Formats: sequence, C-alpha cells, structure tokens
Amino acid sequence: MPAAAFASSAPSLGHAVPATGIRQLTAEITAACDGAPERMVQRAVAALQAAAADPALLTADQRLACADSYARHVLHANPQGRFTILALVWSGGQFSPVHAHDTWCAYAVHRGALTETLFRFDAGAAQAAPLRTETRRAGYGCFARSGLEQIHRLGNAGLEPAISIHVYGVDAVQVCSHVNRVLDARS
Repeated sequence: MPAAAFASSAPSLGHAVPATGIRQLTAEITAACDGAPERMVQRAVAALQAAAADPALLTADQRLACADSYARHVLHANPQGRFTILALVWSGGQFSPVHAHDTWCAYAVHRGALTETLFRFDAGAAQAAPLRTETRRAGYGCFARSGLEQIHRLGNAGLEPAISIHVYGVDAVQVCSHVNRVLDARS
C-alpha cells in the first residue's frame, strides 16, 4: 500500500499570546490527553466543538487562505510535543487527498461547510473504496485513531471559504510529515 507524507502549505507558526479561546481549548485537550483513555475521544471532540463555536477564536491572520492549497495555521504547539492545534482554512475547491492517519486526530468545523467522503480500505485491491459523502457544517466534530479505520477526503466544495479546527497527536514540526497517510482510491 502506498504510504506517502502529504504536505499542503507548511504550517504558519504564530508567536502572539494566544486568545482566551485557544488557551481554554489547549487546557481541555491537555486534560483529555492526561485523563482516562476511554474518555479522551469525548473530551477532545467536546473541546473542539466548544472552541469552534467561538466567533472570536481566530485572529484575522489565522483566517487567511492560501491560493495553492488549504492553509494550516498553528494555534498551539504543546511544549512536550504531545499534540498540535491548527486552524485549516479551505478556499472553494480545495480538498485533501484521500488519506488515513498515522496519529490520532480530531476536528470541528468552525465556519462554513466541508465535504467529507469516507472510505474503507480494500486490502485485496490495496486501495481505499468510497463509502459515502457527508456535508459537515459549523459545529460538527469528530475523532479518529491512527490506522486504516478512518479513511477520508476532506475539503470545501462551496464557493465561500471554510475553516476547521484540528488537533493532531504530533509535535508541530511533524504536522506535514507524520499525520496523513495518503492512499490510492477507487473512483
């Protein structure tokens, strides 16, 4: 099975003092990582959904799109490298490749709507097979563990920009190389 690192725009590293909403989200994700493993999913998704509902969560710079691909803005990098929180800004027509994850991850839609196509891995064909496509509106949140159980393609099928807030279980310097496992997919 092909395993490749996917790189969209390199994450921008903001060094300003984080806003109250980012500090609260960081505290909640830290608590989810430190707490009971069976509650991590629920706590991480709830924290992301609460943060995504805050209209003042992001600065103007953190809402900037990139013409070439979706933009990644680092909102917080855990000092111990346990997780990184990002804002992904999707212009109309921008999509991720079909991918699984090499680490745990979660996201919530902050603004606009995203289109997510879910896949299953067909081991015999060594590729991903599409299952269904869903529209994910502001407020939607989900969690995925590493591995081939959650394969998807995420993006903005609309005309207006969309923003999602993501947390990945890797250090910020590994976001472009240790998160997505790009897969071949049937059409």
